[in-house]
Amino acid sequence: MIRLYDCHGRSLDIPPAADQPLPDDACWIDLIHPSADDETRVERLIGVEVPSRDELRDLEPSSRLYIENGAAYLTASVVWKSETDFAEITDIGFVLSGARLVTIRYAEPKAFAIFAANTAREFCGLDGRDVLTRLVEAMVDRCAEVLENRSRKIDTLSSEVFSRGSVSNPEAATRDLEATLGVIASHQRTIAKVRESLMSMARVAGFLQTLPEIAADKLLKQRCRAIAGDIQSLSEHADFISENIIFLLDASLGLISVQQNQVMKVLSVAAMVFLPPTLIGTVYGMNFQNMPELSQPWAYPVALAVMAASALGPYLWFKRKGWF
Repeated sequence: MIRLYDCHGRSLDIPPAADQPLPDDACWIDLIHPSADDETRVERLIGVEVPSRDELRDLEPSSRLYIENGAAYLTASVVWKSETDFAEITDIGFVLSGARLVTIRYAEPKAFAIFAANTAREFCGLDGRDVLTRLVEAMVDRCAEVLENRSRKIDTLSSEVFSRGSVSNPEAATRDLEATLGVIASHQRTIAKVRESLMSMARVAGFLQTLPEIAADKLLKQRCRAIAGDIQSLSEHADFISENIIFLLDASLGLISVQQNQVMKVLSVAAMVFLPPTLIGTVYGMNFQNMPELSQPWAYPVALAVMAASALGPYLWFKRKGWF
């Protein structure tokens, strides 16, 4: 799919013939899941090569940020599906050729949808350089939104974890805490993807400041510096959230261990309670000839009473100690 926008944010139609030029005010070509024909068509319209999907996946720094034939090529790793339990990273390509910007993407991050929905308000006689810096700014803002949402969810989860640790049913609390480990892992995965995205965009923001067409514009250069500062602040915030997640994970594992130890304590106390009666019953179950109590009529009830006393004694002592 090919979407074309002019400098005022209005959607334009792609020229039907390959030999027809783009309108003079066309500044942004957005390729979404482009086919080979779409890439070839755009290459003919702008006169520069459009990177393929395999080229976008190249992890070499020299293949992600470079200038070729007068056009700047940038690849940014952007987080998406952050509302789900399985956040992912997608590579988005940017080609800045003169006053026109081409974006190549095989996913639909929310930042692009928000930016495209606000094109009429965002665009006001802009060119490809402005669109590029504003797009990067929108992606950074989206990362900030994801971090804030996850931070609130982690705070809520923290309250739930410590309240579960104080319930009277240890088995139910342990099951709830074990289920919470999966939620914590989901939060950690999302934060890790956001940190990866911020690191990628930090390189993009630094590279933008070196481009002559942006360095010559004071406003664009200041915007790139502001973006770099925002990325630094968000990276520190992501580190803080990650530390909170680690603490929450340790606390959950600790509470699970406490609950399991409580169960083991009850089993140990029960074993100690029944150990003395078992000993007495074992002694009187022996077939010795000289056991005078066996011939007495009161022997059986006395043996039962001794067994009950030997069981009740340890129980009361453990309860007094608070172990039961």
